[in-house]
Amino acid sequence: MKPQTLQLKNFGPFINETIDFSKLSQAALFLITGKTGAGKTTIFDGMTYALFGETSGRLRSGKEMRSLFATPEEETSVFFSFEHHQFRYEIERKPEQMLAKRKGEGMRKQAAKVSLTIFDEKGKELRQLTKRSEVDQTIKELLNLDAKQFSQIVLLPQGEFRNFLISSSSEKEIVLRHLFGTQFFQQFNEQLKEKAKNQQKQLDHLEQELLLLEKQFLPYENDRLEEESSGFEMTISHWKIQQEQINEEITQEKEKLISLKNEQKELETIYYRGQSQKEALIEKQELLTKQQKLTEQAQEIAKKQEWLKHYEEAQKLLLPIERIQEYQEEQIDQKEKIKQLTDQLSEATFLYQKWQKQGKTRTEQQKVVETIQQTLLEKQRLIPLAKKYQQVQKELLLHKKESQGIQEKIEQLIQQQSTNQQKQQMIQETLNQQEILQEQRLIYERLKQEEQRYTDKQQEQIQLEKEQKIFDEQQQTINAQLAESRQRLDEQTKIMTQQKSDWAKKQIAKLQALLIPGEPCPVCGSTEHPIAHGVSDLSYETLANLEEKVNKTEKSVEQLHQEIGRKETEATKIQQQIEVNIQKQTENQQLLAQLEEEINKCLFQVFHTTSLDPIVKVVKEVKQSIDKQMLQLKNAKQEQLSLEEEGQTFKQEQLVLEKQKASVSEVLQQMQGEVNSLNNQLSGIETNILEEEVAGLETQIQNEVDKLTKEKSRGDALKQKIAVLESQVATLSQQSKKTSSQIEQEQEKIDHYLSQQNYFATQAEIMERLNQKVIYEQDKKVVSEYQEQQLIITTRLNQLKNVQFDETIQSLEEISSQIDSVKSTIENQQAMIYRLQEQYKHNQKIMTDFTLRYKKSQQQLDELVQLQQLSQTMNGENPKKTSLERYVLQVYLQEVLQVANMHLKRLTKSRYQFELADEVGSYRGKTGLEINVYDDEAGMTRGSHTLSGGESFIAALSLALSLAEVIQTQTGGVTIEALFIDEGFGSLDDEALEMAMEALETVESEGRMIGIISHVRELKERILQQIRIDTKGSGQSHIRYHFG
Repeated sequence: MKPQTLQLKNFGPFINETIDFSKLSQAALFLITGKTGAGKTTIFDGMTYALFGETSGRLRSGKEMRSLFATPEEETSVFFSFEHHQFRYEIERKPEQMLAKRKGEGMRKQAAKVSLTIFDEKGKELRQLTKRSEVDQTIKELLNLDAKQFSQIVLLPQGEFRNFLISSSSEKEIVLRHLFGTQFFQQFNEQLKEKAKNQQKQLDHLEQELLLLEKQFLPYENDRLEEESSGFEMTISHWKIQQEQINEEITQEKEKLISLKNEQKELETIYYRGQSQKEALIEKQELLTKQQKLTEQAQEIAKKQEWLKHYEEAQKLLLPIERIQEYQEEQIDQKEKIKQLTDQLSEATFLYQKWQKQGKTRTEQQKVVETIQQTLLEKQRLIPLAKKYQQVQKELLLHKKESQGIQEKIEQLIQQQSTNQQKQQMIQETLNQQEILQEQRLIYERLKQEEQRYTDKQQEQIQLEKEQKIFDEQQQTINAQLAESRQRLDEQTKIMTQQKSDWAKKQIAKLQALLIPGEPCPVCGSTEHPIAHGVSDLSYETLANLEEKVNKTEKSVEQLHQEIGRKETEATKIQQQIEVNIQKQTENQQLLAQLEEEINKCLFQVFHTTSLDPIVKVVKEVKQSIDKQMLQLKNAKQEQLSLEEEGQTFKQEQLVLEKQKASVSEVLQQMQGEVNSLNNQLSGIETNILEEEVAGLETQIQNEVDKLTKEKSRGDALKQKIAVLESQVATLSQQSKKTSSQIEQEQEKIDHYLSQQNYFATQAEIMERLNQKVIYEQDKKVVSEYQEQQLIITTRLNQLKNVQFDETIQSLEEISSQIDSVKSTIENQQAMIYRLQEQYKHNQKIMTDFTLRYKKSQQQLDELVQLQQLSQTMNGENPKKTSLERYVLQVYLQEVLQVANMHLKRLTKSRYQFELADEVGSYRGKTGLEINVYDDEAGMTRGSHTLSGGESFIAALSLALSLAEVIQTQTGGVTIEALFIDEGFGSLDDEALEMAMEALETVESEGRMIGIISHVRELKERILQQIRIDTKGSGQSHIRYHFG
């Protein structure tokens, strides 16, 4: 990729500047120079923003790069063009920004925009992209670099690489981690540590759960094990044996329970057999009594059965009798309807004959209607002519008014054109103030910026004072806590000394009591062993209690030592924070004084005042005045354009109106002739009178027609009614004959039944019996119940025929007492079995949970050991003191040094060569990434910190170039044919600077464009091609070229 053009509009300190890199093609080495803060690095920020939408250091976003000197109407944009593989690419980006509205007042937010245009080798446009996602993807595919990697390859901060050479392995590791993205290894190691820590917590928690479960296990009362278990595995084994013992006892007790239940069953069988026999004797006696009562009712029941039989026979004739009654009622109704229809038929026949005699009168009315219709047609023919006459008169009046209106508009346009010209002259006077207003706005922006810095520093000073107060309070608190802890330490130390003394006395006395008289003491050799006086209780428990107290006190003393150490560290840290805070306050106060002086100077030069109190008010009033004038200026521009457009519109409208006026005059003449012709045809008849006559004739015709229609409809209705009535009378007569025939058929059925039996003589007797339905229902129920009782008693007596009244029955009270006794024993046995089963289930659950947690704890213990070993290995706790990340970085650094050696050998004429030190340092921070230099002239390897200033620059330049090439190769990026070296020359002496220039000229010969960003005077003299950045008093910067 080779840069061509970079254009910066309202970007940083640049208003509208263009850098043409093609002008620097005479020599590949050029200098970018200017004062500090002039915007030298901003050039590189512009290239990075154009390509990736962000600045090189990611310190400021695109919208923050908008120039303070840009007016609300001016956009911020960056245009960058470059060549790659004979193709030309042009990219332009505009950040999100606030601009003045195109119409009206106020500001609008303009979203970020981007466009990428691609041209072939002949300059023909191939395609253009305007979507941000498409542009970003295309740039990424083309360069295969992100903004960070692009900065690392194209911009080389020399000072950083010189420090990198002599830094420790730990410091190099931080830089290389950032460059090669090996943060994963560090993060992975931290995750391992955290995981091991969590694993240890889980393991401790499991052990606590195991101890808790161990206490919840219910021991077996008849446990046959004598030795106590030790360890979790022995506990599980012991529990299994106890569970087997409990299960064995449950089996034995269940066998006893089965025997008791069998005994209960036998007694209950004997009891129920005796009880059933007793109940059967009582039941048989009751049934015999009931049977005797039923025998006495037999005669009465037979009579009722005879009566029920005749009633049911009579019911067979109920349907024919009811049908006869229905048919008779239907026949009476039919005769009544025939009479009514006959009367209606006579009346309708009379009315129809009368209507027929009135036919002549209806014919005369029809002739009158035809005469009126002829008159109506003649009147209707004149109405369109009358309406047209009225319409033409109205149109004639409207055209006259229109002609007058056009003439008035023409006069108004002439007056408006005169006013428009006067307004344009006034607006031009306002626009002449634009340059003065722009200068005032730039002065205000600078003043506002200084005032904001002063306010921010004041707030920062207040915050520092608050923090100082908090630090003082923390220091007082920690000092008080330290004094209290030291006092407690003294007290606990005295207690511990006394407890150790008491324990030693008891222990000596105990040992003396164990010596055998006459035998020498293993300590002093004496054969006499007097017992120490004042020592009475020498039991093991007493010694153990004393030892436990000593251990607790020692632990308390140790904790106090640790607590005092932590608090002393915390006190030191607070003291350091206080010192840093005081230093910051001092620096802040100095900066405030400096800012105050600068603001006073600006106020005096511009506003002729040095008071700080009213500055906020003054700045606000100036801002309001400038905004008001800017708004007036903007409105004036818009109004000027509007007035010019309005003037052109007035001229065009006047031409149109003149043409309309001539057209309307011609139409007026034609319409006047048409009005005179229509007036002659109507002979003076008015339109409203003609319309009233037509309406009256239409109403008269409609009334006569309605009368004729009504009479015709009445005759048709009478004729139809006569036909319908005659049909209905015939139908009802036929139905009446059919009903008479049905009555005769049903009566024949009844007569036939009466002749076949001798119980009922007449139809009336049958109806009388059928009316006694309530008696029938009652008797039927009595007979049914009697038969049912007789069947039940007979059946049950047959079942009890073997029961004898003289049979002996065993005592039921005695058997019941035996059953209750056995039940009580069974309940006790069941309670004991339930208790054992619950104990077994509870213990089994505890044992299952205990076993699972124990297995899980063993598994986690194995994993914890593996995690700790892996973490130690990756963290560098090994013989070579090298972590996994540092080992990976060694590979990257070795590759960088191999490429760097090619540059270094060429620049030093094969004298120096980089080597990666393989010695193990005294600690991990100095092992793995140390860089040495082999000196061919001395025939030895020495540290890179022994190089001179010029040699260090050459070594750093070689390292920087190689690092850029390696990063570019690993990312698969394109070849970048430009390199920017930012500063790093100011600290070199004359000899070192000479060596540096020779090295740069050697790199230049490789064909790569090299831009040095510096303000060193010697470089200005040596490098002929220069881009100079000049600053103005207001803070703006301007770019110009210098070619020696």
